[in-house]
Formats: sequence, C-alpha cells, structure tokens
Amino acid sequence: MAHKLLLTILTPEKSFLTDKEVDFVTLPAFGGEMGILPGHISLVTQLKEGILTYKDGHKKELFAVLSGFAEVNRNSVLVLAEEAELAKEINEESARQAYQKAKDALAMRGKDLDLDAAQAALRRAVVRLKISELKKKYKS
Repeated sequence: MAHKLLLTILTPEKSFLTDKEVDFVTLPAFGGEMGILPGHISLVTQLKEGILTYKDGHKKELFAVLSGFAEVNRNSVLVLAEEAELAKEINEESARQAYQKAKDALAMRGKDLDLDAAQAALRRAVVRLKISELKKKYKS
C-alpha cells in the first residue's frame, strides 16, 4: 500500500493539478462528503457543488468544485469538474455580489429566466462564500 495519493483536478478550461502527491482528499460527492486515503477501493462518483480539500503534510488546500465526476483508483484520484476554483483565487466581495445577483434573479422569476442556470449560479455563489469564510477561519 502506497503512502500517497496522486491527485489530478481538470476542468474543460484548465488543468489545476496533475499527479500531485497528497496524503488525503475529501470530495463533495452527491451522497455526502467522501474521504479518500491511499489504497482506497476503486470507484466513480458524481460530484455536486462543494468544497474539495486535500492535505499534503501539514498543508491544506481548498477548491470550489462545481459538479462533475471523480474516479478513484487505489492510489489516484482524478477529478473532472465542470468548474473549479482555488480558494486563494476567490474574492469574497465578488462572491457576495454573485450571490445577491443570483438571489435577485430567482426572486424576479421572469419569463426569460433559465431556472436551472439561476439555481446553479446561486449554488456556485454559496460554495464560494463558504470558502471565503473558511479562508478567514484558517488565517485566525
């Protein structure tokens, strides 16, 4: 059994990580948060909007993951996300504005409203705000 996982995070626009050696990964799976350690059983799971974390020694990194899939194969984790964003790249004020804009769009319920897109925008903004709060907590 290996002592590290190889983590890869890809989106259609960008490769965030490629075979990064990590100790532990948590995934925002549809069935709930899932923790992955080296030697994990192979599986494929659907991801929902949420926070992906990984630990490498004492270093912990956070990503906003906005749906997709993850494949776990013993000592590797491949995340194929529709969108992902590194926590340190998230601006709290812009996340707050996006949240308010999404809430306002849903409240208006106009005939031109794409309900699925508006709900997805709201979920994305909520995840980004959660990460902003966690960043403050880790700095304290």
